[in-house]
Amino acid sequence: MLFHVNSAGISVIGALACLLRCNSVMQPNSFPDKHQSAPFFSLANQTFSSDMAQVSYVCPSLRQKTNAFRGGLAGRWEKDAQHGCTYCEINAGFITTVAEEEATGLPMHAMLTPAAVHTLYGEGKRLPDGVRYLLNTESSFPHTDRFGTRHPAAVLRWDDRVWLIEFVQMLILISAHLGKPADVIVIHPGKAHNMTFSAIARAMWYIRNAYADACGTVPAVLIQNGYPSLIQSGDDIREFWQTIQTQAPECCDTCGVLFDPMALQSAAHHANVSLSTYLSALPANALKGFFMRPDGGDKKGDDAIPWDSIFRAIRMLPHDAIVIPDIRRPDEIKEILARCRMGCTPVETVEEADQPTIS
Repeated sequence: MLFHVNSAGISVIGALACLLRCNSVMQPNSFPDKHQSAPFFSLANQTFSSDMAQVSYVCPSLRQKTNAFRGGLAGRWEKDAQHGCTYCEINAGFITTVAEEEATGLPMHAMLTPAAVHTLYGEGKRLPDGVRYLLNTESSFPHTDRFGTRHPAAVLRWDDRVWLIEFVQMLILISAHLGKPADVIVIHPGKAHNMTFSAIARAMWYIRNAYADACGTVPAVLIQNGYPSLIQSGDDIREFWQTIQTQAPECCDTCGVLFDPMALQSAAHHANVSLSTYLSALPANALKGFFMRPDGGDKKGDDAIPWDSIFRAIRMLPHDAIVIPDIRRPDEIKEILARCRMGCTPVETVEEADQPTIS
């Protein structure tokens, strides 16, 4: 494989050596817990102050089944700027569609090669000032292609060092081609057999340090809870955070969980457990991001997501956070973003306005 140094300063010469060097010291650590965390929902009852969390928004990307081209930073930023977001989202998953198979010659669930990166992404030349982005990696869910063929979820082997080297190398190649390092990397737990929270926590530490070593930028690495996945209940999120605190405490300030309330709701429903039980277990310091699709407040009942409480707690977080609107169609971006912004804005500063609705 040939490596190069691009104009953004991302050095992929010797990238494998950087990864191997980080890999050689990737061992479990034992440190005292310096990140004791209050329950997330206890923050909803706190009094507003001027020292509230800074919330930044990510303009989401929809994955296309029929179009293999994932785009580049310049084109995405130009389109996303109209929504006033701080970041744009770039799909960094494996090969997941028939169109991508045909365009790259790679099989389903394959990691991207340099040639595939060149085919799927626009090259980063003359990027606009202020471009910032998030890499959202393989989500590992079963899916059906455009021909009706059902594909199982990709296996995420966080405990396999060779696989992890290749995974981070792929992210470095994508960022080198895009022309700038990512600010945030989102990973997903998957459901690999016998996978442990300890292995995933050490993998997050490794991804953060190896990417920083090669790209010169230390990214925030967030893991998104999902259903079904290895991190799906409130207790799972709490126990995983405790594992990070033990295994990689130096990462706790920038790494954590991208919280998906709707996935937690699904997990609670299938476990026949009240949603409030799962919500009460969430540690505030773990939640660095939120993947949300707030409704118009018309859903009631014990299992309804308490959006008002979630938004109040976000405003009172002891750290800044990102919000990614969960959209299903391109024409939803404006309305879902408006709902998220309305919820995350202190009541005292919100002008009287009707909540946006989706028909």
